[in-house]
Amino acid sequence: MKCLNKNCDAKEIEKDDNFCYKCGHWTAKGYAFLQKPENVQNILTGSSAKKTDRLTILLEVASLSFILLIFIILFRGEDLFKPLYYVKRKIDSYVYGYNTSIIKTDNIYNKKTVTNLEEAQKLIKEDFSHQNYKCSYNLDSFMLENAIEDAYSIPKVSFCDTSYKEVEKIKTVIDNMYSLFPNMTGALTNISITNAKTKNEYIAYFQPMFQFVNPNEDINSYNKVNKTQILLNSYYFLNENVMKTPVQDVVGKEWYIKDATWETTIAHELGHYITFVIFLRENNLENITFVTKENESKINALLKEYETGVFSSTIVKEALDNYNSKYQTNLDLDTFALTISKYAGVKNNDNILIYDETIAEAIHDYYLHKENATKSSLEIVNIIKSRM
Repeated sequence: MKCLNKNCDAKEIEKDDNFCYKCGHWTAKGYAFLQKPENVQNILTGSSAKKTDRLTILLEVASLSFILLIFIILFRGEDLFKPLYYVKRKIDSYVYGYNTSIIKTDNIYNKKTVTNLEEAQKLIKEDFSHQNYKCSYNLDSFMLENAIEDAYSIPKVSFCDTSYKEVEKIKTVIDNMYSLFPNMTGALTNISITNAKTKNEYIAYFQPMFQFVNPNEDINSYNKVNKTQILLNSYYFLNENVMKTPVQDVVGKEWYIKDATWETTIAHELGHYITFVIFLRENNLENITFVTKENESKINALLKEYETGVFSSTIVKEALDNYNSKYQTNLDLDTFALTISKYAGVKNNDNILIYDETIAEAIHDYYLHKENATKSSLEIVNIIKSRM
């Protein structure tokens, strides 16, 4: 059989072929076949069926891919995104010139229903826990955090990205402080690494109150939650090269207590916290974490009073009187404070002694030197212990 295309020189074509193998033109058999409408319809239907089959396969592949992605996320969880946050940390390090924390400590939540202290503490814990996947944790550091939380009833401790060696040092300070002052448990909500506004704004910082949940809501509709926290500046605690320099070389000789280190400054901040705990308890409060319409006005009034420094001044002045009486001296407040450290004698813009710093440095001194602390520090610590 030959091709019907006159210009085609195809040789023998199979007698059952409808089309020429060389030019694609129909053969005599093919021509006769296509003259029947039912044959044309069958060809078109078959082509459509093939297209439909391909579309079905594509949809099935897409569905399977989606299911596989969900499966990976469910079983790998947030770990799936760890590489992205690793890259972000590296970029931030390049931009700022030093390691920064990827954890946010200033999150605020509104329109949250909170009915008791346990729920308030749970929200604080969850805020940090939901960010943990961003951190390059090792299991040992995580276990140390949990040990601190469990031992001292602190809802959340978060040293995200801090080296294990550094976490060990911090834990030692915390353990020793709670051993020296075991009655200070109950008001602290978290100890966390953070980014200060400027890299050297502070080394560590005690914040009596941070409005965490429902600060912008009506107290008649929503209870509120505050954090009472100690924050560690990431510039220092996430950068070993920075902390290789002795703290005295950075802040100045005799600014802190003799033998102070980067880590023992946390004892100073816990000293602020201890003063705050005494203040709360003497005003019949254990903490300011859970705020209701029944206690809001009292909490706000007490915080305003605490910030004046009057409470701390009574402790320092009582310690000075005891000192002068015991040692038959006549020191004034400024001289008394400066026997501890320069930081203990720091003044505010009105040239008035900042009594909170005097107490915190006395406690810092006692932490480092116990009964060998300065006599001034011991007098302050004796009053602190008697009032806890």
